Amino acid sequence: MKRLLAAAVTALMATTAAAQSHVYNPDEGPYLGAGIGHAKMDNDILNDLDRWGASTDDSDTAYKLFAGYQFNPHFAVEAGYVDFGEFTASSRYANGTMKADGFTAALVGKLPIEGGFGVYGKLGMIAWDGERSSTLTAKESEDGTDPFYGAGLEYVVDQIVMRAEFERYDISEGGEDFETDLISASLGYRF
Repeated sequence: MKRLLAAAVTALMATTAAAQSHVYNPDEGPYLGAGIGHAKMDNDILNDLDRWGASTDDSDTAYKLFAGYQFNPHFAVEAGYVDFGEFTASSRYANGTMKADGFTAALVGKLPIEGGFGVYGKLGMIAWDGERSSTLTAKESEDGTDPFYGAGLEYVVDQIVMRAEFERYDISEGGEDFETDLISASLGYRF
């Protein structure tokens, strides 16, 4: 009977130790998330059209999806997809639209503060696809790879991640800049 009790206690302790080795660790592991926000494009063509009296809309609702891996409390890598929405210009002579989306990869530096709060910065690249169309010209497609950076606030409770973030995408094509700012709120889950 004592041997049976000892075997049961040993098995229980081994099971508990194994379960503890798979407990969620807030300082490392994979995470997934999605966000929605406001994108605003700064572009010379849109600015000129606005000055010439055209009706321009250089902002739209944007969304993004992201996945990452946190190696320790201070460092993570992240990949994602972002859709900036559509930017338009119209006058009595012509109408035009521009839209862009892309895949991102970034290094993320984090500074935990206290109680699940932290700040972070990111630096990465975006592989983007853009499209321009107008009633006066044929549809044009462009693509490229350019840098982006961002900073944000993060709050983690249990395994839920909440973020408020600012990102700037320095997209440039053929000597023309399409600098796009994205302010977003995201919700994620750490595994």
